[in-house]
Amino acid sequence: MKQIIFITILVTITLSIFGATKVVTESFFEMDLRQALSQLSYDTGETIIADDTVGGYVTIDLKNVTLDKALDLVLLAGGYSWTKINGIYFVSLAAPDSDKFMYFATTTQYKTINYKSVDILSLIPLYMRKYVNVSPNDPYILTVTAPKDMSGGIISLIKTIDVPKREIELDITVVETDENTFRKWERNWGYNSTSTGTASYFSISNEWFTANILTPLGLFSGSFDLNKSTENLKLLSESNVRILNGIQSKIFSKTIRVYQYTLNDTIYYKEIPIGVETTILPTMVGNQIILDISEALFSSENGGQDIPSAVQQGIQTSIIVQLGGRISVAAMSFKSLLSIESKIPVLGDIPLVGKLFTQLDYKDVLKRVVLFVAVKAGE
Repeated sequence: MKQIIFITILVTITLSIFGATKVVTESFFEMDLRQALSQLSYDTGETIIADDTVGGYVTIDLKNVTLDKALDLVLLAGGYSWTKINGIYFVSLAAPDSDKFMYFATTTQYKTINYKSVDILSLIPLYMRKYVNVSPNDPYILTVTAPKDMSGGIISLIKTIDVPKREIELDITVVETDENTFRKWERNWGYNSTSTGTASYFSISNEWFTANILTPLGLFSGSFDLNKSTENLKLLSESNVRILNGIQSKIFSKTIRVYQYTLNDTIYYKEIPIGVETTILPTMVGNQIILDISEALFSSENGGQDIPSAVQQGIQTSIIVQLGGRISVAAMSFKSLLSIESKIPVLGDIPLVGKLFTQLDYKDVLKRVVLFVAVKAGE
């Protein structure tokens, strides 16, 4: 009998220890936040101190929750935080510029793998950036100083961003043609209102450019001769490049022509670039790629002068391309000078003196530069 009584008393004491955690059941409707905190303090017998930054109103129903959980829910809307110091609950606005921030914040160091810390910082939301600092000594080290629950969320987001960059393979073709040929391309279109195609596509095969554009009205299609041996079309650049997602790449093919001239008995040199330059910044979003593209064409214009003038035309645009889709990005028009040589028959062909019977004239010619981009793969 004594043994039974002893066991019963032991069980009762154990249940009392585990049942010591107090729970809160309260209902607040547009109550002053400081008053709500006082009510929670009265219900639980715990001391809760709020500094002068705490204010506002709260509406919430609490049912059988611990004091820690109740504080999380009551303070959530106002963005306030709490911490426990020597058994006392302290509530304040945990802002980095506050002198009380040190009571709430924990500091976590993170070493990035695929991005520099400054790049990571530029990719996270603005309201998080005030909690993140980059190392002045190591470009791949950053620290997060924030309340514990917020710090975990920031670190989790950084890990989501800091993944290996995807690689994209692009085919880039730049051609120059005269206006008449370009107009011919515009006219040579067919239309089929009953097409059952499912996608638009562009392709370059041998010396033909084929385009099929599917619209709600039907299929527009055309095949255009890109005979690179004719004078009407000149291939300026044809490149295949693999670039990383989010990294700007530049492809250029330029020649620098140097002209010497004398002015006031002093010799000067003038450099004129001739060629084409393509700058591409890809951003992958699922199976789509956003391409920020700029195209620059460098040429010279003679105009009958000894030193030609440097001419630069350019275009900048953003497009969305599906993986495996070819697209005509843009056509850039510009004026150029075409030299026309006329000479008197027979006399103009005489060596040395033939130039005396030859005339060189110039006329304006309207030309187009067309840029084609093909996204072949992304991984």
